[in-house]
Amino acid sequence: MNDHDRNNLNFLLNIDGETFEDWYAQTDEDDRVYAQELLALAAEELRDQAVALRIEAELSMMSTFEQAEAVIGKVKG
Repeated sequence: MNDHDRNNLNFLLNIDGETFEDWYAQTDEDDRVYAQELLALAAEELRDQAVALRIEAELSMMSTFEQAEAVIGKVKG
């Protein structure tokens, strides 16, 4: 995601209901699909960050390498 995309995502995440309705009324289907794709990418990034944080938290509580490997194996599925 480039800076332009991040700015658009920030706009979508921070607009109020009335502004969103105005934006929606002025956009076409391509704009809405693009917005949906941005939101999906952001959700994927958040899921990836959550997994990384979970691994980090579990690893920080472990005392052996074998335990760490077990957690990583669970997460990778």
